[in-house]
Amino acid sequence: MYFLVILAVTALIFSCTSQPNETAKSNDSLQSAEKISPSAYDYSEILKNQDSLVGDFGWTSKLELDLNDDGVNEEFLAVLGYSRGMDYALFTNIDKNWKLLSGTETVPSSDAGVRIEKKTKNGWHDFIASQGSGRGGIIESYFTWDGQKYVLKEQKEVKY
Repeated sequence: MYFLVILAVTALIFSCTSQPNETAKSNDSLQSAEKISPSAYDYSEILKNQDSLVGDFGWTSKLELDLNDDGVNEEFLAVLGYSRGMDYALFTNIDKNWKLLSGTETVPSSDAGVRIEKKTKNGWHDFIASQGSGRGGIIESYFTWDGQKYVLKEQKEVKY
């Protein structure tokens, strides 16, 4: 009888501690969501909050890539932080004005970075954003241009 009780308690403890990454992301996200919300995906407003957000998590605050081959980098600005990385809003500079390209969707990444794909749609390259999975791999998020904004096409975990 005691054996079954000990086994049940052990199983309960193990199940509560077996998903630390999702719990950490959830708690961290709630903390950072107050700093920059989707309704505040305005380039200058995000820049005002960068120091505080990045200071809390230590990930890169800005990533840059030229996604439309015009010689000017688009910018991924951190809007949400958690233990495995940051979520970024994507902007392009048109006539000295920053336009949001990611809508309310964010681009998850970390120091693993973002890379351009050769495939284009209406002159905009697809790209892959990468971040550690916390399970011994990398989560790759594939984004494509839908004619007005970038959307998540596929997400998969790659083991290394």
